[in-house]
Amino acid sequence: MAEKAKAPTNVNGKETFATDYFKSDTDKQVWLGNPHIDNLVHVSLALGAEIWAVKQRQIISEKLAEKKTFPTTAAIEAYKPTKQEEEAWDAERQALAKRLYGVLARETNAPLQAG
Repeated sequence: MAEKAKAPTNVNGKETFATDYFKSDTDKQVWLGNPHIDNLVHVSLALGAEIWAVKQRQIISEKLAEKKTFPTTAAIEAYKPTKQEEEAWDAERQALAKRLYGVLARETNAPLQAG
């Protein structure tokens, strides 16, 4: 039987509003027929998320620099994008995901041809 896990009430000095939960066993599941392939897909998805986070912080840093504001961690995290910026970021994030993961949707049933 799964044990109930206690949700943290404070993370990095910030109050959380999470509730206690039952930990699942999905980390022990094999989704793609081979645990090594599952691990590689997990790594690929995690790296994509990290790439986007760094890219978004770079975009914000450039916006702050244009406004002659020093891009400190606090300034970057406090940045509030405009509606137009949010829409542009969404389009850019979608394009990044397509470039990174589009190959995963390709047709793989066709036989490979040499040469």
